[in-house]
Amino acid sequence: ERSAKLVKNTDATNNQYLDKIRSETVDPALQIKTIEDELCGAIGKALGKQGDKILNAVREMKEHKLRYDQLLLEASFDEAIDFATRYNEARERAIKARWELLVHRQAVGFTVGNHSYVHNAFRIPDALPVDLDELKPNNDPMQRKIQSEEVAPKREKFGDQLDWWQKIGRWK
Repeated sequence: ERSAKLVKNTDATNNQYLDKIRSETVDPALQIKTIEDELCGAIGKALGKQGDKILNAVREMKEHKLRYDQLLLEASFDEAIDFATRYNEARERAIKARWELLVHRQAVGFTVGNHSYVHNAFRIPDALPVDLDELKPNNDPMQRKIQSEEVAPKREKFGDQLDWWQKIGRWK
């Protein structure tokens, strides 16, 4: 504060360095630009951490999936169920982190195409079955025939409100 008062008090002297000091330290436009740069850096860092959170959960999912597949080949179904459960828990964390990233990006101002961009950039695979009956191979031909007949016809997948907004809504 004392420096600002000294720079403001120009009545007594006409110093050659005074204009340089005033332009570098007191100019409000420079201070606002500095604050904007700091905010942009903080926002970028926060978004990066959120992306890392998703990537770490997906990496953990891949590790559990590899071990799960090995255990299925070894016919160790109880351990495979344990790794499928761990995989599904990591998947839930990844989905939650992706949702947090969507909210964060929306709050920062990324509104157009936010959902499609994040969902394309951070794909999360489907959950693994944790039911023992689904894991064990079925050798009974009659049971396999019954299961193949029980397959329901594919239903048309309808979008959600976000799809409607992006196709018809306010951004078009």
